[in-house]
Amino acid sequence: MEPRLAGVLLLAYPRDGAPHIVFTKRTESLAAHRGQISLPGGRFEATDADLQATALREAYEELGVPPGDVHILGRLDDVYVVVSNFMIAPYVGTLGYAPIFRPDPREVAMVIDVPLERLRDPAIFHEEDRPLSGRSRTVQVYQYAEHEIWGATGRIVQLFLKSPIVDAIVKEIDIR
Repeated sequence: MEPRLAGVLLLAYPRDGAPHIVFTKRTESLAAHRGQISLPGGRFEATDADLQATALREAYEELGVPPGDVHILGRLDDVYVVVSNFMIAPYVGTLGYAPIFRPDPREVAMVIDVPLERLRDPAIFHEEDRPLSGRSRTVQVYQYAEHEIWGATGRIVQLFLKSPIVDAIVKEIDIR
């Protein structure tokens, strides 16, 4: 079966003089990945021009981030999610200001604002084996306070942290 397509936005912005990344905790009422920590994003719709448009539309619907305010820096490698059969296209973008998020309560239980410096701290990262889709799989886990960022979101964070886009974000936000 062909995977369903999705786009997510890894959004960086300045807060307290340093780059931050926004994550959301999904509500328990959602059909897939309920209660998990995720990046703003969702399923490609026929009205979306492309997967970048999907990521920007979803960030607007979930958090109220105006698509025209986001500067897209690039796209990371796609990530496949076995349990839900999604192929996720992760886009990295920045805002030139500290946003005031307006979460949609139907989709977002909590907004989680994480300093990029904390994500880069190896002390919050580990890998572990977890039973998924009937077999054991190694997953990437970032433990930020009481929040466990893992699964596809953990893999996307790992791709992001290994990419040169990280340094571009630090430079872009530091010059503001």
